Amino acid sequence: MKNRFLLSILLVAASVTTCISFCACNKIDIKEYPPAPTAYKYQVDGSIALSSAETAPMGNLSRGFRGETYITLGRDEAYPDSNEPYMQKLDNELKRLEADGIKIMQVYVYLIEYYNTSIPDSAFAQLKEYFQVLEQKGIKILLRFAYETNEGQKTGPKTSDIERHCAQLKEFFKDNLNLFNKTVYALQMGLIGLWGEGHGSVHRHNVGRVIKAVADMTPKDTPIMVRTPQMLSQVPKDIEDRFGMHEDYVIGYNDPWVAIATDDKNYYAVTNKCKYAVTDGEMPWGRAGVPIDTIGSLKTAADFAMTSFSLAHNYTEEGEHNLKAWQSEYLTEQDLKDNNLPYNPALLTNGKISAFDYLKYHLGYQLVASNLEIKDGRASFMITNYGFACPYGYDMKIFVDGKQVTTQEEYSWNNLTQFGQSVFSFAYDGGDIEVEFVNRRDSADTIEFFNDVPYENGRNVIYRAK
Repeated sequence: MKNRFLLSILLVAASVTTCISFCACNKIDIKEYPPAPTAYKYQVDGSIALSSAETAPMGNLSRGFRGETYITLGRDEAYPDSNEPYMQKLDNELKRLEADGIKIMQVYVYLIEYYNTSIPDSAFAQLKEYFQVLEQKGIKILLRFAYETNEGQKTGPKTSDIERHCAQLKEFFKDNLNLFNKTVYALQMGLIGLWGEGHGSVHRHNVGRVIKAVADMTPKDTPIMVRTPQMLSQVPKDIEDRFGMHEDYVIGYNDPWVAIATDDKNYYAVTNKCKYAVTDGEMPWGRAGVPIDTIGSLKTAADFAMTSFSLAHNYTEEGEHNLKAWQSEYLTEQDLKDNNLPYNPALLTNGKISAFDYLKYHLGYQLVASNLEIKDGRASFMITNYGFACPYGYDMKIFVDGKQVTTQEEYSWNNLTQFGQSVFSFAYDGGDIEVEFVNRRDSADTIEFFNDVPYENGRNVIYRAK
């Protein structure tokens, strides 16, 4: 009994030490970004029909709920020492979440086999084949590299090892750029500590050096995320626009494990910056039994402008958990208004929506065209973003009668952040009006509007000429 008591004390002490290390109150220093809007400025009219919950498109890529899977390079194994083949793990997770229409998988690539040596060509061939399989399945990847998985682990990379691997990965990505752009929608910095979350590592690391190595290895225009505001503060200011965050402890209230407390003096600066980047989130595992506050968690997802959210955690793993319960937990329109949560009124049924469906529809971008006006040789319309996040990395094109036109106003995804609206006007002398949002890294990745209009060859036909 005495030994068990002492072991408990040691485990608590280790846990507290890790937590303090993770949440160390280092200075937060990020660039100042324009205040993102907190309310819609213009009324959305009925000139272009909006989708209902029954007709809402769910095929848009690079946003929404995601699954989670693993591959350990150098082995036919998913999670290190799991003895589960990595392809089997992938297939099992896709099957488990098939009903949810998962189009994003968070992929952990474990490099522990090569923690103190170079990655061999055979491992890169294995990784390329894995990316090709995901491409064939129409899955986008949220990518994270990591090494360590167990507290008390004796082996792990030094900073110089991580830098060597980043240099190798840079060449791999360069040689397979088209495959990378078609599959990887964003990259989490990872690499440091347990599961790549930045804490509990065998060796102390120079975070600034790792950030620079990751930025250098990652192809142009690919969003990168870090785990904490303190890490974000170490990103060189000239490349900070590429970086967002991933909040991996969404519980809806303040706790030592959250990325930043809501009463922290830097909370607004951090979350406002996230409106202009790509961010992601997840809850702790359901089996951990951590209480989850529904409204608080949704506000965290909105505050951090989350693009995707994990269904691997706290959903149906080893039983049913909070996210599953959210399917029958309803929010009224007044709940959404009272908490200043962005929402699309057309998706409410009898004035309410389940917490699960609210999150499903509003993660990432949710674009709606409205306020169409054609008069005196000109046409104009408005784009409203009902989602949490801006359409980062997407360029807009407008076509009249099949020909691209120039608008009087300049398009920028930074103007379509949460609560963002943009009006576009152009010369018009007849013909269909089509709008295309296309990912600059993957031309096959286009955005379907939440409008009941034709969506043809990646274009939303917002006006059909008679």
